[in-house]
Amino acid sequence: MITIGQIVKPQGVRGEVKVKPMTNDPSRFCVLKTVHVDNRVYKVTSARVVGEFVFLKLYTVDDRNGAENLRNKLVQIERVLAVPLEDGEFFIDDVVGCSLVSIEDGVLTEVGKIKSVENFGATDVFSIDCADGRKLEFPFLATLKAQLDSDNGIFTVDGKILKEVSVYNEN
Repeated sequence: MITIGQIVKPQGVRGEVKVKPMTNDPSRFCVLKTVHVDNRVYKVTSARVVGEFVFLKLYTVDDRNGAENLRNKLVQIERVLAVPLEDGEFFIDDVVGCSLVSIEDGVLTEVGKIKSVENFGATDVFSIDCADGRKLEFPFLATLKAQLDSDNGIFTVDGKILKEVSVYNEN
C-alpha cells in the first residue's frame, strides 16, 4: 500500500472528508475508483481539489458522524495503482525506516534511521532518529542528490549539503 493522504476532518453534513494530500499532484485523486482507509476499502463516489486540499466522498460514508470516524486516518492505494515515478522520485512509504547515509569526499557515514517525512507546504521535511539519541531534521532539496536503494533500505545524500541544511533537536 502507498499512503497518498491523510483525512483532516469532515466537510459538511453529507459525509465528505477533507484530505491533506501526500502527493505532488493532488489531481490524481480525481481518477481513483477506490481507496483504503483504516484497513477498509471504500469506493470513491466523488473527488475534487480545492487549493492544497482534496475533498472525497466515499460510498457508505453518508453523514458527518461517519466522516468524523475517519478523522486523522491515512488514505492509501494499492501499489499497482500508483503512478510511475520519474528519476529521483520515490514514495514516502519506501523511505521511512531506511538508513540515512551521507557521502562526503567518498566516505559513507550512517546518520540514523528515517523516522518520518512531513510536508509543510514548501517541501518535505525528513525526521531522523540518530544513533546518539539526537533528532535530525532537514528539508528535502534537489541539491542533496538523494538516491534510494530500496532493496537494502538505504537512502544516501550529499553529506556537505546535509550539514548545511540540517538541524539537530536534542529532545
